Amino acid sequence: MTGPGVRKRARRSLVLAAVLAAGLAGAVGSAAQTKPKVHHPAKGKPAKHSIHKFNLNTATEAQLAALKPVGPDGAKRIVAARPYRAVDELAKAGMAKPAIDAVRPFLTVGGLNGRFRRAQYSLTPGEKVNINTADLKVLIALPGIGPYRARAVVANRPFSRIEDLMKVKGIKKKAFAKIRNLIIIK
Repeated sequence: MTGPGVRKRARRSLVLAAVLAAGLAGAVGSAAQTKPKVHHPAKGKPAKHSIHKFNLNTATEAQLAALKPVGPDGAKRIVAARPYRAVDELAKAGMAKPAIDAVRPFLTVGGLNGRFRRAQYSLTPGEKVNINTADLKVLIALPGIGPYRARAVVANRPFSRIEDLMKVKGIKKKAFAKIRNLIIIK
């Protein structure tokens, strides 16, 4: 039987065989030129490529404008409407739901795993912190003082003058200059 259907199937098979042969020839020829796979030293598995995500609350206008649906005007609106607790809140910057869904893979909010961490304590304007008696959460609220430095401050108490704070590991001239007007000794 040599009908039109048989010839059509035979032609498709030949085309498929030619494509596969060309693909295999290209793969064999380029195998010598490709770099070896990078393996994770601890797991022995190939490293996965991940998409770089920008933090919505800290990304620059240029970084946000580089995202296709955002653009320069959208980036300005996004920065003006900060802070965000979730990517869905881009609607308050005037973005439509389809545009939000398009940029969602490239954005994150807050710290690790997208969690938004709120400060446990915040200083009121004009408030002075006594570094000899303040709790850890109050010390952490000082600019540039995180949990590690706050624990070091508590471990080195008492201080006789505020400049003694620069003897604490991690607090040098720059960090001290940021908090100098916010601390006292009693």
